[in-house]
Amino acid sequence: MPFSIEQVDTRGQLREFIDLPFRLYRDDPYWVPPVKHFQKELFDKQKHPFHEHSDVTLYLARNGEGRPAGRIVSIVNHVHNDYHHEKTGFFGFLEGEKDEELFSLLLTTAEDELRAAGMERVRGPMNFSTNEECGLLVKGFDSCPLIMMTYNPPWYMDMLERTGYEKLKDLFAYYLDSDILDYSKMSRVGNLVLKRTEAVVRNISVKHIHREVPIVMDIYNECWKDNWGFVPMTQREMDMMADELKMIMIPRLAPLVEINGEPVAFAISLPDANQAFRRAGGNLIKAVLALKAPLIRTRINQVRVMLLGVRKAFRGRGLEALLIDRVIKSSIELGMGRGELSWILEDNMPMRKILENDLRAEPYRIYRIYQKNI
Repeated sequence: MPFSIEQVDTRGQLREFIDLPFRLYRDDPYWVPPVKHFQKELFDKQKHPFHEHSDVTLYLARNGEGRPAGRIVSIVNHVHNDYHHEKTGFFGFLEGEKDEELFSLLLTTAEDELRAAGMERVRGPMNFSTNEECGLLVKGFDSCPLIMMTYNPPWYMDMLERTGYEKLKDLFAYYLDSDILDYSKMSRVGNLVLKRTEAVVRNISVKHIHREVPIVMDIYNECWKDNWGFVPMTQREMDMMADELKMIMIPRLAPLVEINGEPVAFAISLPDANQAFRRAGGNLIKAVLALKAPLIRTRINQVRVMLLGVRKAFRGRGLEALLIDRVIKSSIELGMGRGELSWILEDNMPMRKILENDLRAEPYRIYRIYQKNI
């Protein structure tokens, strides 16, 4: 069947762009519907700060009958390219019916757009960058993704590779379950750290989240600045992140370590709001009720540990173990004694050693970043 492709310029096209996955995944038991209101804000160039430093173009593909069949976004992230001294373009929000011709059309359209913008390679999927959702799921299709993690059918991998995309980097997700997890070693190390150092652990304040985020981001920037794919956040992006975290964050799941009054390490874990979003079916009001309404809210029983960082000068002192131990204990006390630590770069061997050797955890999901020279 022949396909046509068009740039998304109108409200109606954007609605079709956002609605498409709801039809594609209608019978998939593991797909979690995003809240449509938040999706609209994501693509609103007046509201979302990502558009202040990046060029984003949305495309919608139709079949011969005019029905939406696929979508893609091309991205020129000037902050990324300035920071890494690259000419790399990105694609994201890729979805489509199972048709090789369709996927080829979507990807080549994005490639042509990025080539015209002076890019030398295309990387993805990124929705929009490593600071948001990223990676194509290539292992672990038998359960729902946790908050801010992607999901797609297994055959998407074949579609990308048939159009010339090759693996660039894998991101690992580790599943932790307190019922079967032996974290006694982690707990012993954490207790020793408290006895032998001046470390003080406090919870990040949700009430004063806009004051806390710059403190956390200062540690984050130091820890991640040399990491593959790192993109520094702008002040407006930090402010938006603070507002988003405030909606679902629980202080006990976000420990901050201070030594002699200096913040030196932190971890941020979030209740898996996807368990509520799955019930809401994309509706904002239903999502809020499922998260907040006392009598009908969803019982969330798992967490995602999404960030953990220790300043370089304070590594090797067991602070990573202290943070993980604190998050595990708090999660159990809150009735959320299982969940995911994600994502971890495949070549981040220090963290992988802690998880695989000390906690006997294994990566149960793998997300892949692809790249193609253009």
